[in-house]
Amino acid sequence: MDSPKDTIRFAQIFSARLVLEVFGGGGAIWGFSEVITFRNPDTQETWRFNAQLAGAIFFIRWLLQISDYMKKQCRDEASTTRLFQIFAARLVLEVFGGAGAIWGFSEALTLRNHETQEFWRHNAIIVGVIFFTRYCMQIGDFLKRMKGEEPEAIDPWVRFYQIFSAKLVLEVFGGAGAIWGFSEVLTLRNPLTQELWRFNALTMGFIMFIRYLLQMKDYVISVKYPDTVLVISQAQWIRLVQTFSAKLVLEVFGGGGAIWGFSEVLTLRRPETQEFWRFNASVAGFVFFIRYSMQIFDALIDILEEGKKEGHRLHKEISLVEDGGYNSIESTPLMP
Repeated sequence: MDSPKDTIRFAQIFSARLVLEVFGGGGAIWGFSEVITFRNPDTQETWRFNAQLAGAIFFIRWLLQISDYMKKQCRDEASTTRLFQIFAARLVLEVFGGAGAIWGFSEALTLRNHETQEFWRHNAIIVGVIFFTRYCMQIGDFLKRMKGEEPEAIDPWVRFYQIFSAKLVLEVFGGAGAIWGFSEVLTLRNPLTQELWRFNALTMGFIMFIRYLLQMKDYVISVKYPDTVLVISQAQWIRLVQTFSAKLVLEVFGGGGAIWGFSEVLTLRRPETQEFWRFNASVAGFVFFIRYSMQIFDALIDILEEGKKEGHRLHKEISLVEDGGYNSIESTPLMP
């Protein structure tokens, strides 16, 4: 690695791929086989073997990707061989994985049980069909590239919704579902360890959700402010931490806690309604977390705008100096 930043970037890329593509590849086969009712007590060990085999294949693929990354080798050429390599993997990771993500994440969240199993099977199959349609469209675009044609240009905001609706399922729900499903494939999850693996899966889902929000931020900045880099000063970092650590407790935790506490104050929460109010409080906490994330994003945009104004002001001052000795632009919080 050339620098510490390269090392950090390497760790970011391949730790995510380990979860989403290696664990997710095995989990996709395991979950999807149950969604379409192929996996049952009589065939469970067959599908466990299939899922483990898929995980091993994707692990070898992961190692080859690391090798290519280290060699700075690119394999983006449009060829028949590459078509098979890309879309065989995508069939498992995105089509089977899309359905498996809904199936596994619903169980990790305790939403799927014996009473709701068919409801979630129906949802998982619908998601699988949507991702299969998307998969076919991606093959069509790749075939156009093989012929030397460029796919039609898409409005960046339409593209935003296409990218991040898929990422929500495949990377956020899929990240949690990968841990939940693959832990069962490896026989690590059983009745004694189930709550441990539920915690692990939901923690991974939360980490992937933070990553998802950061990716959204990067995309929006790249569209609205092309060729611009966001740089945050130490004072601005301190202010952000002070502001948003307080908001996290008071508004996110407080929003969920308010529903939970006030329902008990009003005698609405009783043993028979406890899970209902727990769900409501969790939803309120999630809604306030989305609001909190949007506030952070707005604060970053404000810093970016301030930096641009400061940069323009300095450019204007320098342009007014005829022979004043300015021969370089001083560093600013943000320079395009």
